[in-house]
This record gives sequence, C-alpha cells and structure tokens, in this order.
Amino acid sequence: MAAGPYRNAIREALETGDFLVTLEYTPEVSTVAFEEAMRRIERDAIRVAGDPRVQGFNICDRVRSADCHDAVEIGRRLADMSGKVPLLHLAGKDRTEPEMEAVVRRALGYGLENFLFVSGDKLVPDLPRPVRYYDSVNAIRLARALAPGAVIAATVSLFKYREEELLSQYLKMVKKIRAGTDYIISNSGWDMAKFQELVWYREARGLRFPLVANLFLLTRGLARKLNRKHLPGIRVTDDLLQKVEEEYAEPDSGKKLSRYRLALQMVGIKHMGYAGVHLSGVNTYEDHSAVLDLAAEIEGKFPRLDALSGAWRELHTRRDGRTISFGPADGLYLFPRGAPAPKSLTRPPDPGRVRASAAELRTYRCLDALDRALFRPGSLGASVLGPLMRAVDRSPVGRRALLALERGVMKPLLGCQTCGFCRLPYTLFVCPETCPKGLANGPCAGTDDNLCEFKDRECTHNRAYRIAKATGRLADLEELMIPAVTATRGTCSWANHYRGTVPTAARLPKRD
Repeated sequence: MAAGPYRNAIREALETGDFLVTLEYTPEVSTVAFEEAMRRIERDAIRVAGDPRVQGFNICDRVRSADCHDAVEIGRRLADMSGKVPLLHLAGKDRTEPEMEAVVRRALGYGLENFLFVSGDKLVPDLPRPVRYYDSVNAIRLARALAPGAVIAATVSLFKYREEELLSQYLKMVKKIRAGTDYIISNSGWDMAKFQELVWYREARGLRFPLVANLFLLTRGLARKLNRKHLPGIRVTDDLLQKVEEEYAEPDSGKKLSRYRLALQMVGIKHMGYAGVHLSGVNTYEDHSAVLDLAAEIEGKFPRLDALSGAWRELHTRRDGRTISFGPADGLYLFPRGAPAPKSLTRPPDPGRVRASAAELRTYRCLDALDRALFRPGSLGASVLGPLMRAVDRSPVGRRALLALERGVMKPLLGCQTCGFCRLPYTLFVCPETCPKGLANGPCAGTDDNLCEFKDRECTHNRAYRIAKATGRLADLEELMIPAVTATRGTCSWANHYRGTVPTAARLPKRD
C-alpha cells in the first residue's frame, strides 16, 4: 500500500504521449456503508497498482444523488491502494463557490491534484428547494488560481445535431481551455463521425490540447436505458438499440460483442489522434483487462483507421444489409466534406442553418440601448440614477422598495430571480437564471435536440447563441468569463451596480 506522495501517472501519460487509460468508479449513496462500498473497488485498486496499461481511476461525484459518498475521501483511499493519483470529478451541483473551494483545498491537502470539473446533471430525487449549480468554467478558473500546477480536465458533449446546441458546446469548450483546462474529455457515444469532428475542429481552430474519449461498454440493459434518454447528453438511436438486441438474442454473443465494440472503438479513437480513453460501465477489473487485451489484438490487426472503419461498419450492419444510423437523418456535422485545412477557422464557425427571430433581436436591441443609456459608466442615465439609487439604498425601507421595483419590472420581462448581480449585458440579455441550473458561461451537456435537460423548455443558451450570431458576438461566448453569483441573492442588482459592489466579466486570454 502506498503512503504518498503518489505517482501522477495521468500527468505522465499526457506529457509523454503514452495512451492514457482510466477506469471510472461511481460512488454509492451514503445509505450504503462506506467500508462496504469500498470493498470491491479497493480490490480493483490493488490490481491497477500493478498494471502499466492503466493510469488510474476516474471518481464520479454526486451522480446517483447529492448524498453520495465523498469523492475526495474515496480518491484518497484509492490513491493509497493503487499508488496512483486518481482524477476527481467535482460537480457544481448544489455547491457554492466557497464550498467548491473547500473541496479543492481538501483534495490538494491529500496530494490529489487531478480534477475534472462538471456542472452536474439534474438532481435525483429533486430537492424541495431551488438548487444552484456552480458552473464548471468558474470552477476551472478557481482551481487554476488555487493550484497552478494541477492537472485540470473539462468535458465537451459531442453528440449534438442542431446548430445551437452543437456550436454552444464547442464555444464553451474553448472557454474552458482559456480558463485553464489542460485536456478535454468527450462524453460517451457511438457516432464515430462526431469523435472525428472534434479532432478536426481542434485542428481547424489551431488548438493543441489533448483529447480523451469517454467510452461506455454498451450492454443491452444500458442500451435500453439510454434509448429512453435516461442519461443526459448520451444518445442511443432506435437503430443502435435494435442492433444490440439482435446481438443479445444469440446465446453468449451479446456480452462478447459488447466488449468487441468497446475495444474496436477504443482503437479507432487512438487512430484518430486521441490521447486516451476513460472507460465507463465496465464493472470489474477483470472485465477492464479483457477489453484492454482485446484492444491490443485489434490494434495489431487494424493498424490504420481506414481498415478499422470497415470493421466498424461491418459490426453495425443489420441483418437486412442496412448500416445503422447513430444520429438523426438531418443532423448537423461541421465538416461534411472531410478534414478542413489546419488553422482554417480563425473565428467560431457559422454553419448558417438558424437565425435569431425578429422578436429576439428586437428585445436584445431595446435592452442593449437601455443598458448603454442608464447603466454604462459615463452615461447620462448613470450620472443621474447612480446617486439617487445609492441614496435610497441607504435605508432598509429604501432597499426593500428598490428590490420590489426591480422584481416587478424584470421578472415578467426576463424571468429575473433577483440574484443581485445582473449579468444580462454579458449574456446577450438572456437571463441565465432562466436556465434551471443558473449557468451563465454556456450550456450543460444535457440538451437533446435543443430541449433543456429538464424537458420543460428550449435551452436558454440557444437564444443567446442565435443573438450572438446575428450581432457578431459569437467570440464573446468563448472569451467572456462571467463570475458566479456569491452573496448578493435577494438584493437589488441596480443598487449593487451603482455602488460598484458586483464583479465584472473578464476577457480570457487566448491559449493554443
């Protein structure tokens, strides 16, 4: 058993170019005793310690519930057992900025310096109160300031087929890189053209960060679950489900073909230029080892991507001879004619499929004009309203009156939740509080065909994308770092603005 300091094999692989393999572990809910929950994974950790093919574990956070066993404590235990620093997934779900800072500091105190920041999926079960999400972009910036030498990962959700949600994912990905991310992990899927698209996008933008793919072992049970869209951002089409059902209809073939699919995909990802894989849905180390052995065999048989692509097509051909589809027939792919020239995209791409509505543009222009006239420093309105509101805000009665006035005007107009820090000028005058997670720096991974993960509205960030595209502000969606709301909720943002007590957005520096 290692006593620390631990070997950071993840960092080593990223620096040397060795293919990175990490194994995912999802903590149990706290109703399961901690020692019982750790028993099986610790057995696997001992095996990982002696396996040079595996650089460590990915430890999820708040997946089954907000009341799961602590990812940091599990990470410390697995680092002791394996001698390798794990990758801690830290979710912003139901966390404030001070809480996230405390978690990061505690991990660093244990010598755990690898972080993957995610906003987090919808709480299950829902809590009987509003739940705030600390945006992953803010968390990345925070962690980079706390630990300049840490290894920081972020995610991108590839399997989007509508312009707004696809481009918003890529724009936020670049923002995460600018905020301090070292490498990007894609979400899971089986559309290999989308995995290739991400590589081509990186090259067309002239970016140089490593890419890692999250790959799932697609069993029949998981295929059925994902086909019903139980995991946000991961798509299993009816076609793919029916193919998996065919495979499991044959005795002993289902599990074998599931492993073969995962190993084949793993080698294909490597041929595309990915730096590694993050393996999910594989229950034991023995299963992981079998997949890695099979991948080595496949790589020897298919040393190039073109040869392997034929095997992938063959595996996904139905009995009637039809190749299955992994996305919608009218789905958007950024590079339908093949690989773009390196550094050919000097700015965010504009596929040209969608436009902002007249109503969206009218609202934006009216609010932008009001902001310039009343709130911008040096404006006539600010010179008059500033002293007036500061005077009214000095008394409790005045503060309550200003808050009631703001709520009465802004809630019916824009869905204002009186957060006390109005970010509208930075978010194209689309209120981020109308996102159920309150995300201001871009969307989460949970959209499906432009629909919010909560299934009750269009994704808020779709409107921001359309307006940014129409007004020439797409670059803002990957450059502007919008601070989180901290201690201002329930106060008047107008008064806070004129008193100068709210932060401002910063333009993030460019990184290769």
